[in-house]
Amino acid sequence: MKTQRIIPAIIPDSLTHLQSRLREVHGVVNRVQIDVMDGTYAPRASWPYSGVGREAFEAVRREDEGLPYWQDFDFEIDLLLNYPETRIAEWALAGVACLIFHIETTEKIETIAQECYERRIEMALALRPSTNIELLAPYIERALFVQVMGNDRVGYHGVSLDTTALATISAIKARWPKTTVGVDIGVSAETLPILCSAGATRFAAGSAVFNFSSPAGAISHLEGIATSCLDK
Repeated sequence: MKTQRIIPAIIPDSLTHLQSRLREVHGVVNRVQIDVMDGTYAPRASWPYSGVGREAFEAVRREDEGLPYWQDFDFEIDLLLNYPETRIAEWALAGVACLIFHIETTEKIETIAQECYERRIEMALALRPSTNIELLAPYIERALFVQVMGNDRVGYHGVSLDTTALATISAIKARWPKTTVGVDIGVSAETLPILCSAGATRFAAGSAVFNFSSPAGAISHLEGIATSCLDK
């Protein structure tokens, strides 16, 4: 199967909004990132923690319902919130493939790694570009990938790439050459070449996918650029 480089990223306002976004990329990609926030780390809350449509998520937690298109996507849940270890169980019940933990939000990565292993959920780590990469050192070998945020301003679509992120990506690849490094925030057709040159090989994209009339066409275009850059 062809490697998926572009991971559509969705900040859902509601379950209906999530379903609509997933419909736009259904049959185009296998993996999708869902950004969830409760207002403690990122400055605002998103579904299912915004209070809107919480009952729908409770049905998912009870396993009465599945996430939209659950049979067709591997979901990566980006936990943009403090104390993410308290949220593992509910997303495990939702049947997700991977949980992304921000190194700045918890002191319990060791506990998180063990619980993810026991629940057979992939664990990935994320960090802001201003964060010291050495915080990753004790856990990085157990992470599926490391996701560098393209800007310290997390929780929004359409934020521009801070070039500090390029240095962070390069530093991680120099320190841990075998680690897969992704980037989230600031991914676009214009920035993909420099992100690839820095060492990134996977790219979470929100506005660069969904701000176009054809998200499927946008993904194809971005995948072509990434493949061209990485195959050089």
